[in-house]
Formats: sequence, structure tokens, C-alpha cells
Amino acid sequence: MGHIIDEIEHGTRTVNGIDVTIRELVWNDLGRSFEVHRVDTGEDLTEDGCFDTLPTDEQIADPLADRQPDWWICRGCGTRIDARTGADLIVEHVRDGDPVDGAGNPIGGPR
Repeated sequence: MGHIIDEIEHGTRTVNGIDVTIRELVWNDLGRSFEVHRVDTGEDLTEDGCFDTLPTDEQIADPLADRQPDWWICRGCGTRIDARTGADLIVEHVRDGDPVDGAGNPIGGPR
């Protein structure tokens, strides 16, 4: 099995109103593949299989349509986390954050 010897960033594109980044992976057998990630959630849209060539907007639109985020929003600070992919981040945020009531007002005194 090959291994990655280089990564080339191809910047950010907006597809159907969603910003995505494209990363080219160069393999030791001289093969190449392309990963696509959402900017807002970091989700890898190509985890089920990378593109063999630089993808078009139409090719990127297909996996985007199947993966809309399920936003969890902290009532205290307004932080948004995709609940589908960031459940551990939500737990950490709630555990490590300052306690607030349902209206976002601090509860108790200083820590």
C-alpha cells in the first residue's frame, strides 16, 4: 500500500453557497487523489472515496447535497458545532464552558 509524500492545497471554492477546500494528495507511486472538505465544519466530503482528478463544482455538489450540518448552538456564547460530526466537541464545550441559564446569563460566581 502506498503512502502520501506531498499535499498541495488548491484553495477555497464556493459551491452551492458553501465554502469548500480542495487538497491534492501525491502518493509515493506517483498517483494523485483529491480531497474536498467543508470550511465551516471541516467535514471530509470524500471520506468514502477521493476524486482522481481536480473535481468540478458539479462533482462537489453531489456529496454536499447529502451532508447538510445539524447545527448545535451554545446558548451562552453562540458557538456553532455540527452535531453530526462534532458530538465530542459539544461535550467538551459544555463541560469546559462557563455555566449559563437558558437565556445565556452566567450562573453563580467566578470559578
